[in-house]
Amino acid sequence: MIEFRGVVGSDDVRERLLAGREADPDSDVIGLVANGDMTGALRTLMQRHGTSVYRYCREALRDRALAEDVQQQVFMAAFRDLPRFSGRSTVRTWLFAIARHRVLDAAKSRRRARSQVDGEGAADLPDPRPSPGERLDDVRLREALVACLQKLPAHVLTALLLRFQQGFTFEEMADVCQEKPGTLQAQVTRAMPSLRVCIETRTGGAL
Repeated sequence: MIEFRGVVGSDDVRERLLAGREADPDSDVIGLVANGDMTGALRTLMQRHGTSVYRYCREALRDRALAEDVQQQVFMAAFRDLPRFSGRSTVRTWLFAIARHRVLDAAKSRRRARSQVDGEGAADLPDPRPSPGERLDDVRLREALVACLQKLPAHVLTALLLRFQQGFTFEEMADVCQEKPGTLQAQVTRAMPSLRVCIETRTGGAL
């Protein structure tokens, strides 16, 4: 594992980081940054949120290898930007805002790459379908869910994953997505009936 080193040398940075500690479940991470222990802060973040960030990336991108790459990018960016963390949201919300941007960038890059290959080259691209080990007992339902989710616009898919996979409140989602909570709630509410219809159609009503 790569070791990172960093020092926060400014008193104003220390005071800004410590100001929001009480309300944040990750206040110990903020404390480590304030004390100049960037390696410890990054290690704690990865242990605490690494799995959930990876799951979000994997479901959004449907590519395990790409999700692993993006996960690493997220924590590298977090390490770089933690000294400038303002405390206006929780660390977890801030981390998923980074993840959202990295996922969108990766999806755009993948679309560009696919548009540049011919049919033969496209066969070499990663298979976006889940591996047998990742599938639920009801394979048809899982495959239908994946297919229907991928039909959604990226911003709607993000909202659904943050809400139902990660358990964010709409207020937290607003910090991640830079949208109003009501807008995100409306996106989720509107998406659910069409998602259900899509799944029922693909499974012959077996939902």
